[in-house]
Formats: sequence, C-alpha cells, structure tokens
Amino acid sequence: MTEANISPKAHGVYSEPVRSALELIESLLVEGIKHGHFDYSITCETGIGGRRLLIVKAGKSHKFTIMVPEVPE
Repeated sequence: MTEANISPKAHGVYSEPVRSALELIESLLVEGIKHGHFDYSITCETGIGGRRLLIVKAGKSHKFTIMVPEVPE
C-alpha cells in the first residue's frame, strides 16, 4: 500500500480514547495470533449524553468512554 492510499485516520487523527482502544485491540490481536488461539469480544453501548462505552473483553475487561464529538466519522 502506498502512502497516498492510507486514510488520514491512519495517521493518528483519532481522539485519545479511540486511539488507545485501537492500540489495545491491535496488540491483543497480534498476541493472540502469536499464541495460536484467542477469544475476545468487543461491545459498544450508548450511555448518558450519547457517550459511547466501548468494552473489550480479553481475559479482563478494558473500558473506554468516547464522547460524542470524539466519535470517528
């Protein structure tokens, strides 16, 4: 893939909670592939004020609160 084909979002335009969640998901995926098997789940709920609560369950739960203006388009 050439640099011109990479979306602007790939260059870190996401907010901190979204970027942190993506980094965690990427590291879990790579770790699971190295290990040979894995079982993860990712859910998202709408909370008070339209906040998004992203939950990544991978042995333990990792929670990320994403405010409405931070939701990627």
